[in-house]
Amino acid sequence: MKIKIFILLVFSFVFHSAISQNDSLKSTAYMSIKKYRERHKAPLTQKDSINFLYKENDTLVLLENYKLPEGVIVPYEYKDSTFLHYYTKIAFRKQGIDSLDNKEMMKYWKKPIKIYFSNSVSNKVKKDFISFTKQITNNVDSLSISKVNKLEDSNYIIYYKDDYEYEKNLKEKVMSDYYIAWKKNIIYTGSIKINTDNLYNDKLILSQLKVLFLQSLGYFKLINDFTCENYFSNCYSDEKKLTKLDLEILKYHYSYGICKGTTLKTFLQQHKESSKLFLEKGLKSRFIHKQ
Repeated sequence: MKIKIFILLVFSFVFHSAISQNDSLKSTAYMSIKKYRERHKAPLTQKDSINFLYKENDTLVLLENYKLPEGVIVPYEYKDSTFLHYYTKIAFRKQGIDSLDNKEMMKYWKKPIKIYFSNSVSNKVKKDFISFTKQITNNVDSLSISKVNKLEDSNYIIYYKDDYEYEKNLKEKVMSDYYIAWKKNIIYTGSIKINTDNLYNDKLILSQLKVLFLQSLGYFKLINDFTCENYFSNCYSDEKKLTKLDLEILKYHYSYGICKGTTLKTFLQQHKESSKLFLEKGLKSRFIHKQ
Protein backbone atom coordinates (compact mmCIF):
# COMPACT_ATOMS: atom_id res chain seq x y z
CA MET A 1 0.00 0.00 0.00
CA LYS A 2 1.32 3.43 -0.90
CA ILE A 3 1.58 5.99 1.89
CA LYS A 4 1.54 9.73 1.28
CA ILE A 5 3.88 11.73 3.51
CA PHE A 6 5.49 15.14 3.41
CA ILE A 7 9.24 15.37 3.47
CA LEU A 8 11.81 18.14 3.63
CA LEU A 9 14.94 16.91 1.90
CA VAL A 10 18.15 18.57 3.02
CA PHE A 11 21.38 18.41 1.03
CA SER A 12 22.87 21.44 -0.61
CA PHE A 13 19.31 22.71 -1.07
CA VAL A 14 15.99 22.65 0.72
CA PHE A 15 12.49 22.15 -0.65
CA HIS A 16 9.08 20.87 0.33
CA SER A 17 7.78 17.90 -1.57
CA ALA A 18 4.94 15.43 -1.44
CA ILE A 19 6.05 11.81 -1.62
CA SER A 20 4.23 8.63 -2.49
CA GLN A 21 6.47 5.97 -1.06
CA ASN A 22 6.40 2.20 -0.85
CA ASP A 23 8.68 -0.18 1.00
CA SER A 24 11.27 -0.23 -1.78
CA LEU A 25 11.64 3.57 -1.57
CA LYS A 26 10.48 4.14 -5.14
CA SER A 27 8.75 7.46 -4.99
CA THR A 28 6.77 10.13 -6.78
CA ALA A 29 7.92 13.58 -5.72
CA TYR A 30 6.52 17.06 -6.25
CA MET A 31 8.30 20.37 -5.79
CA SER A 32 6.74 23.79 -5.28
CA ILE A 33 6.56 25.56 -8.66
CA LYS A 34 8.37 28.55 -7.15
CA LYS A 35 11.27 26.36 -5.99
CA TYR A 36 11.27 24.50 -9.30
CA ARG A 37 11.71 27.71 -11.30
CA GLU A 38 14.50 28.82 -8.97
CA ARG A 39 16.46 25.60 -9.53
CA HIS A 40 15.71 24.63 -13.15
CA LYS A 41 16.72 26.67 -16.18
CA ALA A 42 14.49 24.80 -18.66
CA PRO A 43 10.96 26.25 -18.88
CA LEU A 44 7.94 24.19 -17.87
CA THR A 45 6.18 22.41 -20.75
CA GLN A 46 2.58 21.48 -21.49
CA LYS A 47 3.42 17.95 -20.34
CA ASP A 48 4.59 19.35 -17.01
CA SER A 49 1.34 21.27 -16.57
CA ILE A 50 -0.73 18.11 -17.12
CA ASN A 51 0.93 16.61 -14.03
CA PHE A 52 0.56 19.66 -11.79
CA LEU A 53 -0.75 18.96 -8.32
CA TYR A 54 -2.73 21.71 -6.59
CA LYS A 55 -2.62 21.75 -2.80
CA GLU A 56 -3.47 24.53 -0.35
CA ASN A 57 -3.06 27.39 -2.87
CA ASP A 58 0.26 26.02 -4.08
CA THR A 59 1.13 24.46 -7.43
CA LEU A 60 3.41 21.42 -7.23
CA VAL A 61 5.48 20.19 -10.16
CA LEU A 62 6.07 16.46 -10.70
CA LEU A 63 9.74 15.47 -10.61
CA GLU A 64 10.24 12.84 -13.29
CA ASN A 65 12.11 9.65 -12.36
CA TYR A 66 12.71 10.93 -8.88
CA LYS A 67 14.63 8.62 -6.57
CA LEU A 68 15.45 9.25 -2.96
CA PRO A 69 19.21 9.57 -2.44
CA GLU A 70 20.88 6.88 -0.41
CA GLY A 71 21.16 7.60 3.28
CA VAL A 72 19.35 7.49 6.58
CA ILE A 73 16.00 9.28 6.72
CA VAL A 74 15.47 10.92 10.12
CA PRO A 75 12.50 13.03 11.31
CA TYR A 76 13.06 16.69 12.14
CA GLU A 77 13.65 17.42 15.83
CA TYR A 78 11.57 20.39 16.94
CA LYS A 79 12.98 22.90 19.44
CA ASP A 80 11.36 26.11 20.65
CA SER A 81 12.70 29.58 19.94
CA THR A 82 14.23 30.06 23.40
CA PHE A 83 16.36 26.94 23.10
CA LEU A 84 17.41 27.85 19.56
CA HIS A 85 18.36 31.34 20.71
CA TYR A 86 20.90 29.80 23.11
CA TYR A 87 21.97 27.07 20.72
CA THR A 88 22.80 29.38 17.80
CA LYS A 89 24.89 31.61 20.06
CA ILE A 90 26.86 28.57 21.26
CA ALA A 91 27.15 26.37 18.16
CA PHE A 92 27.34 29.11 15.51
CA ARG A 93 29.14 31.64 17.73
CA LYS A 94 26.37 34.10 16.92
CA GLN A 95 27.11 37.66 18.02
CA GLY A 96 23.95 39.45 16.94
CA ILE A 97 22.16 40.21 13.69
CA ASP A 98 25.33 40.94 11.71
CA SER A 99 25.21 39.27 8.28
CA LEU A 100 28.65 37.77 8.94
CA ASP A 101 27.04 35.55 11.58
CA ASN A 102 25.03 33.87 8.85
CA LYS A 103 28.19 32.48 7.27
CA GLU A 104 29.40 30.79 10.46
CA MET A 105 29.24 27.00 10.17
CA MET A 106 28.50 24.25 12.65
CA LYS A 107 31.49 22.05 13.57
CA TYR A 108 31.21 18.51 14.91
CA TRP A 109 33.07 15.24 15.45
CA LYS A 110 32.02 12.34 13.28
CA LYS A 111 34.63 9.71 14.17
CA PRO A 112 35.17 8.50 17.76
CA ILE A 113 37.37 10.74 19.93
CA LYS A 114 40.40 8.83 21.21
CA ILE A 115 42.29 10.66 23.96
CA TYR A 116 45.96 10.29 24.80
CA PHE A 117 47.23 11.80 28.07
CA SER A 118 50.85 12.88 28.50
CA ASN A 119 52.78 11.26 31.36
CA SER A 120 52.53 14.44 33.44
CA VAL A 121 48.77 14.09 33.82
CA SER A 122 48.06 12.42 37.16
CA ASN A 123 46.07 9.23 37.41
CA LYS A 124 43.41 11.02 39.44
CA VAL A 125 42.90 13.66 36.73
CA LYS A 126 42.76 10.95 34.06
CA LYS A 127 40.25 8.89 36.02
CA ASP A 128 37.97 11.80 36.91
CA PHE A 129 38.14 13.24 33.41
CA ILE A 130 37.24 9.93 31.73
CA SER A 131 34.35 9.62 34.18
CA PHE A 132 33.21 13.06 32.99
CA THR A 133 33.39 11.99 29.32
CA LYS A 134 31.31 8.91 30.11
CA GLN A 135 28.57 11.18 31.40
CA ILE A 136 28.57 12.77 27.96
CA THR A 137 28.67 9.57 25.90
CA ASN A 138 25.94 7.98 28.03
CA ASN A 139 23.64 10.84 27.07
CA VAL A 140 24.76 11.60 23.50
CA ASP A 141 24.26 8.60 21.22
CA SER A 142 26.37 9.65 18.26
CA LEU A 143 29.38 10.84 20.25
CA SER A 144 32.03 8.30 21.23
CA ILE A 145 34.93 9.22 23.59
CA SER A 146 37.57 6.87 24.96
CA LYS A 147 41.11 6.81 26.38
CA VAL A 148 44.00 5.21 24.48
CA ASN A 149 47.48 4.31 25.73
CA LYS A 150 49.45 4.99 22.55
CA LEU A 151 49.93 8.38 20.93
CA GLU A 152 49.62 6.88 17.43
CA ASP A 153 46.16 5.54 18.27
CA SER A 154 44.85 8.95 19.31
CA ASN A 155 43.22 11.90 17.60
CA TYR A 156 43.07 14.00 20.78
CA ILE A 157 45.98 14.88 23.11
CA ILE A 158 45.93 16.35 26.62
CA TYR A 159 49.21 17.65 28.00
CA TYR A 160 50.79 20.21 30.35
CA LYS A 161 52.84 23.33 29.65
CA ASP A 162 56.27 21.84 30.37
CA ASP A 163 55.62 18.63 28.42
CA TYR A 164 56.64 17.98 24.86
CA GLU A 165 54.82 20.49 22.62
CA TYR A 166 52.41 18.11 20.92
CA GLU A 167 50.43 20.84 19.15
CA LYS A 168 52.42 23.63 17.45
CA ASN A 169 49.35 25.86 17.32
CA LEU A 170 49.31 25.98 21.12
CA LYS A 171 53.02 26.66 21.50
CA GLU A 172 52.68 30.41 22.05
CA LYS A 173 49.63 30.18 24.28
CA VAL A 174 50.27 31.58 27.73
CA MET A 175 46.99 30.41 29.29
CA SER A 176 45.44 26.96 29.13
CA ASP A 177 43.72 26.50 25.79
CA TYR A 178 42.49 24.02 23.20
CA TYR A 179 43.00 23.58 19.48
CA ILE A 180 40.88 21.65 16.99
CA ALA A 181 41.18 21.16 13.23
CA TRP A 182 38.38 20.39 10.83
CA LYS A 183 37.74 19.63 7.19
CA LYS A 184 34.36 20.39 5.62
CA ASN A 185 33.23 21.28 9.16
CA ILE A 186 34.01 17.80 10.50
CA ILE A 187 36.52 17.97 13.36
CA TYR A 188 39.23 15.35 13.03
CA THR A 189 41.84 16.25 15.65
CA GLY A 190 42.07 18.09 18.96
CA SER A 191 44.48 19.06 21.73
CA ILE A 192 44.37 20.70 25.15
CA LYS A 193 47.39 22.34 26.75
CA ILE A 194 47.11 23.06 30.47
CA ASN A 195 49.22 25.76 32.10
CA THR A 196 49.80 24.46 35.62
CA ASP A 197 51.46 27.70 36.82
CA ASN A 198 48.12 29.08 37.97
CA LEU A 199 46.35 25.74 38.42
CA TYR A 200 48.11 24.41 41.47
CA ASN A 201 46.08 21.30 42.25
CA ASP A 202 44.24 18.49 40.47
CA LYS A 203 40.80 19.94 41.19
CA LEU A 204 41.58 23.21 39.41
CA ILE A 205 43.28 21.40 36.53
CA LEU A 206 40.30 19.11 36.10
CA SER A 207 37.85 22.00 36.20
CA GLN A 208 39.72 23.86 33.43
CA LEU A 209 40.17 20.68 31.42
CA LYS A 210 36.44 19.92 31.37
CA VAL A 211 35.49 23.41 30.18
CA LEU A 212 38.03 23.38 27.35
CA PHE A 213 37.08 19.87 26.29
CA LEU A 214 33.38 20.71 26.12
CA GLN A 215 34.17 23.72 23.92
CA SER A 216 36.22 21.50 21.61
CA LEU A 217 33.26 19.22 20.94
CA GLY A 218 31.87 21.74 18.48
CA TYR A 219 34.04 24.87 18.50
CA PHE A 220 31.44 26.05 20.98
CA LYS A 221 31.27 29.59 22.33
CA LEU A 222 30.62 30.13 26.05
CA ILE A 223 27.79 32.61 26.67
CA ASN A 224 26.63 34.93 29.48
CA ASP A 225 23.02 33.72 29.52
CA PHE A 226 23.40 30.86 32.02
CA THR A 227 24.28 30.52 35.68
CA CYS A 228 27.89 29.62 36.49
CA GLU A 229 27.14 25.97 37.22
CA ASN A 230 26.55 25.34 33.50
CA TYR A 231 29.55 24.36 31.38
CA PHE A 232 28.35 26.57 28.54
CA SER A 233 28.30 29.59 30.86
CA ASN A 234 31.03 32.17 30.35
CA CYS A 235 31.86 32.59 34.02
CA TYR A 236 34.38 30.94 36.29
CA SER A 237 33.40 28.30 38.83
CA ASP A 238 35.23 25.24 40.08
CA GLU A 239 31.82 23.73 40.97
CA LYS A 240 30.45 23.33 37.47
CA LYS A 241 28.41 20.27 36.62
CA LEU A 242 26.84 18.83 33.49
CA THR A 243 23.37 20.33 33.77
CA LYS A 244 20.29 19.16 31.94
CA LEU A 245 20.61 22.18 29.65
CA ASP A 246 24.27 21.42 28.86
CA LEU A 247 23.34 17.89 27.87
CA GLU A 248 20.34 19.02 25.82
CA ILE A 249 22.58 21.34 23.80
CA LEU A 250 25.08 18.53 23.19
CA LYS A 251 22.37 16.02 22.32
CA TYR A 252 20.79 18.44 19.87
CA HIS A 253 24.12 19.29 18.26
CA TYR A 254 24.84 15.61 17.65
CA SER A 255 21.25 14.71 16.80
CA TYR A 256 20.42 13.54 13.29
CA GLY A 257 17.14 15.45 13.49
CA ILE A 258 19.02 18.49 12.14
CA CYS A 259 21.29 18.91 9.14
CA LYS A 260 25.00 18.79 9.95
CA GLY A 261 27.75 21.23 8.99
CA THR A 262 25.47 23.98 7.69
CA THR A 263 25.79 27.74 7.90
CA LEU A 264 23.70 29.61 10.44
CA LYS A 265 21.61 31.04 7.60
CA THR A 266 20.78 27.58 6.27
CA PHE A 267 20.11 26.22 9.75
CA LEU A 268 17.63 29.01 10.53
CA GLN A 269 15.91 28.59 7.15
CA GLN A 270 15.52 24.85 7.66
CA HIS A 271 14.14 25.32 11.16
CA LYS A 272 11.71 28.03 10.03
CA GLU A 273 10.25 25.85 7.28
CA SER A 274 10.26 22.62 9.31
CA SER A 275 8.78 24.12 12.48
CA LYS A 276 6.02 25.83 10.50
CA LEU A 277 5.09 22.52 8.90
CA PHE A 278 5.13 20.81 12.31
CA LEU A 279 3.23 23.46 14.30
CA GLU A 280 0.62 24.32 11.66
CA LYS A 281 -0.01 20.91 10.13
CA GLY A 282 1.39 18.41 12.60
CA LEU A 283 3.73 17.04 9.92
CA LYS A 284 7.39 16.24 10.50
CA SER A 285 9.95 17.06 7.84
CA ARG A 286 12.65 14.50 7.13
CA PHE A 287 16.38 14.91 6.84
CA ILE A 288 18.40 12.51 4.70
CA HIS A 289 21.91 11.97 6.03
CA LYS A 290 24.38 10.55 3.53
CA GLN A 291 26.57 7.78 4.89
